[in-house]
Amino acid sequence: MVRDTNYHRTSARAVNSEVDVVIPTFRRPEALASCLASLERQTLLAKSIEVVDDSELDQGPGISRNIGWRRGSAKYVAFIDDDCIADESWIENIQEVFQNHDLGGIEGSISTTGQDGKIIDFDPPNRLKWDRFKTANMAVRRDVLEQIGGFDERYFLHREDTDLAWRIIDAGHGMAWAPQCKVHHPEPIGIHGAVYGAYPRSEQLLYHCNPKKFVECGAGMISRRSVMNGDLRKLRKEMRSVHEPGDVKPLTPTQSWSLWTRAWLLAIFWAVRRIVKDEPVAPRHSIERPD
Repeated sequence: MVRDTNYHRTSARAVNSEVDVVIPTFRRPEALASCLASLERQTLLAKSIEVVDDSELDQGPGISRNIGWRRGSAKYVAFIDDDCIADESWIENIQEVFQNHDLGGIEGSISTTGQDGKIIDFDPPNRLKWDRFKTANMAVRRDVLEQIGGFDERYFLHREDTDLAWRIIDAGHGMAWAPQCKVHHPEPIGIHGAVYGAYPRSEQLLYHCNPKKFVECGAGMISRRSVMNGDLRKLRKEMRSVHEPGDVKPLTPTQSWSLWTRAWLLAIFWAVRRIVKDEPVAPRHSIERPD
């Protein structure tokens, strides 16, 4: 079993807060300390902060997050990574969005620091509806987590957050982007068009979760860079192979051909529409603070 840390804080000051915060951590004590400090500076403190340490068994963040949210009791559960810094009004904004909108979950905005030291907004591209969701900044109603069973623990790393969001949506609940719920990721993070070839088993799992939605994931990984450096070709091959522990079916040649043909057509459609109309396609439902 993943080991819980000794850090479990219930705040007396946060009597009006209905938000538990869950942080999976893995051998990053300095980053974790900065994350926890940002949570102590909140305009509205969390009802509890649940830190789950996976440093010994290394079973993946999905299992850690399940342990964390099940240990709390608040109406809403906010997930943040141990190397992220929460904006001072992060928890307050999360609670406000849920109280004012009928949603199962929300994804907040993430900024990062570029190689030149400048702050970069890392928001989901507007044309992408299903491509990826990040639990570096995500919040879900507790009753929804209970309904869908939390994170699928078959994922070791990567895509467990997108899988969770898809199952929230498939269960009939709204999942919106709330840019006013902000966190900062100090280290540079991946960009759209990157290919996650190190985790082909996770891509296989997500594909089998919903092949139709995964077409957009495939299209999102098509870029000049991924084609030129061979990453895309490698991923296509890896998704047709069996990976340890051998519990996920590889794509058949027919499934692979269908997936990538549709993904290429969608990527071309996006490119043409962007050139002709200069507008996003299939934007996510966005919840923003009124002016």
